[in-house]
Amino acid sequence: MIRSGRHILHVFPGFDAGGSQVRAVQLMGRMSGGTRHSILAMDGRTGCVERVPAGVEVELLPPPSSLSFFAMSGYMRSLLERKAPDAVMTYNWGAIEMVLGARRGGFTKVIHHEDGFGPEEADRKLRRRNWIRRILLRKVAAVAVPSQGLAELARAAWRVPSDKLHYLPNGVDLDRFRPASTDSSPPVVGHVGHLRPEKNQQLLITAFARCRSDSARLRLIGDGVERERLASLASSLGVGERVEFLGEVADTASQYEEMTVFALSSSTEQMPLTVLEAMAAGLPVVSTDVGDVASMVHGSNRPLVCPREDESALAEALDRILGDPGLGRDVGLANRRKCEDEFGSERCYGAWVELYERILAG
Repeated sequence: MIRSGRHILHVFPGFDAGGSQVRAVQLMGRMSGGTRHSILAMDGRTGCVERVPAGVEVELLPPPSSLSFFAMSGYMRSLLERKAPDAVMTYNWGAIEMVLGARRGGFTKVIHHEDGFGPEEADRKLRRRNWIRRILLRKVAAVAVPSQGLAELARAAWRVPSDKLHYLPNGVDLDRFRPASTDSSPPVVGHVGHLRPEKNQQLLITAFARCRSDSARLRLIGDGVERERLASLASSLGVGERVEFLGEVADTASQYEEMTVFALSSSTEQMPLTVLEAMAAGLPVVSTDVGDVASMVHGSNRPLVCPREDESALAEALDRILGDPGLGRDVGLANRRKCEDEFGSERCYGAWVELYERILAG
């Protein structure tokens, strides 16, 4: 456990519920009760604070005004001087100015996390960003990534030294996310995630509209800028009455219990926490082939991992599961067993906390 009295400053592009944010609050709960956390959400959105475990001391910092890249790094340097944390944790490209600010101020205990990319880097990595990462990430205390693909990118493109690069898979609470005792009726195709362009829920809705089942429902849990457009799309395809938009749900565990199959249609991912939650809940996963998804799921589930942007393949995979409940149950239980063997939170998140402790103690 991290010793009491420590203060950690976290810098996120945004602190609404997402993979890195949910993992961060779970890790906060695993640290000692005396560890204080300050959170800076660059966009001012802080919805994930509702998920911080009881007893964890958290301070939300006001977002800075819009500044140029170097001016923002100066702001971050002054923030470090004011807050004097024991360590800084930065998350993804949207927090890179803090990495520069810490370097300019001679602050070395920076743990940088990379969890994935926005739509602008879904298909190609931007040269300027790669160059900046290459310069800055060599000097941080550690770079933590949850996927094998990101680890390889960090080694090859960003040239992060091997002693600073840490591949640490995400974990899932096997007690909280468990298989349901009964099957859902009518069948439910479930999806959990922000409604953003890179999540490509448009592909999921168009594939669902092609499914042969006329009783199945598509349930989208999450909110975002794409909601209105996606609702219009569902109506135009004649499935508006069977596509449900539930918005943000604070505790999604019970939602998985009502699903028949979990679906992911993203254009870019790395190690999606929602896929782990679905696997732990004993669900088959129909997904685009992004990030580590194909290696995360059980071998029996891999035929349900489809080429990116392939609407026909996604529809066929959904039809295969919706048309064969026995297959869905078998694949889902195999996914659950793989979670128990490889992705339990006690095992996986213990490794994250060990890294944090080592940096803080150094």
